[in-house]
Amino acid sequence: MSSSSSSSSSLHTASPSIPQSEDKSVPINSTPKANVEQQQQQQEEEEEAVMPTTPSSATSPKLSLFQSFLASTPPLPKRPLIWIDCEMTGLDVLGSDVIIEVCCIITDEQLNIVGEQEFETTVYCPKSQLDAMDEWCTTTHTNSGLIAKVLAHRESTSDKVETDLLNYIQRYVTKPRVGVLAGNSIHMDKFFMMKQFPKVIEYLHYRVVDVSTIMEFGQRHAPELMSYSPGKKGAHTAKADILESIEQLKWYRKYYFKSDEQIQDTIKEFQANGVPKRDSL
Repeated sequence: MSSSSSSSSSLHTASPSIPQSEDKSVPINSTPKANVEQQQQQQEEEEEAVMPTTPSSATSPKLSLFQSFLASTPPLPKRPLIWIDCEMTGLDVLGSDVIIEVCCIITDEQLNIVGEQEFETTVYCPKSQLDAMDEWCTTTHTNSGLIAKVLAHRESTSDKVETDLLNYIQRYVTKPRVGVLAGNSIHMDKFFMMKQFPKVIEYLHYRVVDVSTIMEFGQRHAPELMSYSPGKKGAHTAKADILESIEQLKWYRKYYFKSDEQIQDTIKEFQANGVPKRDSL
């Protein structure tokens, strides 16, 4: 201990210009630590200065427009059903009968309607041809107001309707041969569309979903269950018929696409709940 103290004293005497550590007012390691903390604080301030802030819809018109686009544009369905119903002057597809009204609604694979608005329009037909319709067509289309609508829109030609309908489908089904035509007795609508709207038929898949086929088989396989199925209101307008067809298929999916045992359980449930049967199938 005395040796160390003597050595320290001699250093102080021999080199008075070199201060002793105990004479320093600031510790040796304090200055680097302060510098590090100052540099870290400065770096954080610089990062905050350049960090982008989340723009609000009020200050970012582009973001607001993009959000509006996403809200108004639903996801495209992977396996779409193209529901179409046509009203015609008759059923002679090889003769002079033609489409005078068409409606199209697109659903996804779960039968959810895609888009906010359906496609619905009349197709112009001369009065002379409308006057030649049979009694059923004349009465039905007069009572629904369809004849008056057809005559009021001469601009709604068959070619124009074909183009507009195809454009509507392509908004939600961007690839050809993907959308499957669906409806009740849809083969008849398809025949007339092959004559008047061939471009639409060419764009769709060759397969169809005909709800009438399920109905006919169900009436033979499970007639008692089918007696509880929803009946048609018979409005005979294109849009009303499509909406009925979609609801009809939803009913079959919920109650008929089951095993025989499950069908019997469903019938018992209907009976217990007092669900009325239809008068006829």
